[in-house]
Amino acid sequence: MKDLDSLADRVRLHRQGDSRNVVIVEGVSDKRILQRSFSESDVVYFPAGSRPVALEAAKKLTLWRQEYFICVVDRDFDDEVSNVSRANRKIPLHPYDNADLEGMLTVAGAAGDLVSEFGSADKIKDLGGAQQVLQKTYSLIEPISRLRRANYENNWGLAFDRVEIASKIDRKTFALKVQSYCAALDSTSDQSPGQAVLLEYAKGTKEARSAPKCPRGTVPYFRGRDFLGALSAALCGYCGSRRPQSVEPEHLASILRLAGSAHLRRGGWGEEFMQLTSVSL
Repeated sequence: MKDLDSLADRVRLHRQGDSRNVVIVEGVSDKRILQRSFSESDVVYFPAGSRPVALEAAKKLTLWRQEYFICVVDRDFDDEVSNVSRANRKIPLHPYDNADLEGMLTVAGAAGDLVSEFGSADKIKDLGGAQQVLQKTYSLIEPISRLRRANYENNWGLAFDRVEIASKIDRKTFALKVQSYCAALDSTSDQSPGQAVLLEYAKGTKEARSAPKCPRGTVPYFRGRDFLGALSAALCGYCGSRRPQSVEPEHLASILRLAGSAHLRRGGWGEEFMQLTSVSL
């Protein structure tokens, strides 16, 4: 029965009674922001629940020669999206820029709105402006991005979400306590190579075989939630005076998605989304 309830089957069955184009997304939050950003697009969204499920549905629908959908997913720090695309160029994938949706919205300009809204105007001015705050935050999470790629290539099974980034940041200097972070990360997996090796990758003295990058050229490349974890800490001292509970990363992520709707629509990714979903199929 489980096989009969596959996303691809549900999409194809739905299409029999609804001629609108379909957008397969990872989660409900993706559906909400796309609906807000492209409210005039007459499409139907299918949240998959995860990226693997979304990609598998896209592969099946393409195999069945269904040509009325696109699949919107995160790139993350692995090669899954590029591998699927290389295996079959006909699969209509439209991945977010950067590593994920939050990363794309950050680079597009929505994060600057967060800094200005939640930070201290005087502190931000003394630091050289919101863009300087963003650049500092990007630099802070670079070691984490290096570790994410190395984790994928070496199959260490590290559980990044179990390490709270804000707790590993020196509030006075706004710098990542890299050794402490690596020690905490090392404890999340039995397959970890040890904190000494993790530290080498974090510092860049050891490098992954290939660095993840966005084909559309957005830089730096990072996970949006890593950035928001660091920004949460920044707003509590470095560039603001907020209480931690008022700027928790998950709360900032929700606000980023709200603030990012206009940025999403104006950018090149959004223009392509409109083109792809307006084609009559």
